[in-house]
Amino acid sequence: MSPATQSNGADSVQTFASAGATLAYEIDFPAGSGPFPAVVLGHGSGRLTREHLRFLANGWRSRGFAVLRFDKRGVGQSTGNYSGMNAANSQELVATLAGDIAAAVRVLRARPEIDPTRVGLSGMSQAGWILPVAARSLGDVPFMVILSGPVCTIGEEMFYSDLAERTTTPMDEIYKRLPEFRGPHGYDPVPVLNAIDTPTLWLLGLDDRSIPIRTTLANLGVLAASGKPFEWRTYDGVGHELSGAIWNDIESWAQRFKR
Repeated sequence: MSPATQSNGADSVQTFASAGATLAYEIDFPAGSGPFPAVVLGHGSGRLTREHLRFLANGWRSRGFAVLRFDKRGVGQSTGNYSGMNAANSQELVATLAGDIAAAVRVLRARPEIDPTRVGLSGMSQAGWILPVAARSLGDVPFMVILSGPVCTIGEEMFYSDLAERTTTPMDEIYKRLPEFRGPHGYDPVPVLNAIDTPTLWLLGLDDRSIPIRTTLANLGVLAASGKPFEWRTYDGVGHELSGAIWNDIESWAQRFKR
């Protein structure tokens, strides 16, 4: 998919096309000369622009990776329809948003400053459902790094967050209630993760009140035991937003993809 440039008054914005939408993007380059390893950033939930991804882009760029970040469809300078995710629409929406990530990867791979064999994926929260679908579609993604990404169904995550977010209920009590869930599950990431062999690192705060970390860790344990190249790091006393300490772990893990 060829990128384009739109004129917007005195400014211009780079865009690429994906499934009926035109998505506005920027590329952040590290110091030095290429071809660089790179990442495409996926979004968490909500109406997020590429500016909301700057903190994550800065972390990768300062470690020698180029970064492509874009406005979510229907948000900022991107066209298309924005939709929040729920169990009912999740199968279709995850596929659409994963298609946007795959289109962004193709744009980045076509840049002469980028090593097309070293373009990985990274993102936070909701991106944990979306990036593996993009990796399955592309078939040759060398790595993924997922921050606070759920490895459970969307229905399970929504039930957990309803119990835990903005409360001080002890975690043990919340997890005891999870078997009460009887609602629709919606999208399930486990079959997709079973279908890919992309080396992936999850960063998970053990006090996360947005996603069920214990369920996520249990599912990751089963996947890793089956031979999947999946790893994770956990952080005591840390919630969904994580902390700067994660970057030491990301840097040491991702070094192999810079060569």
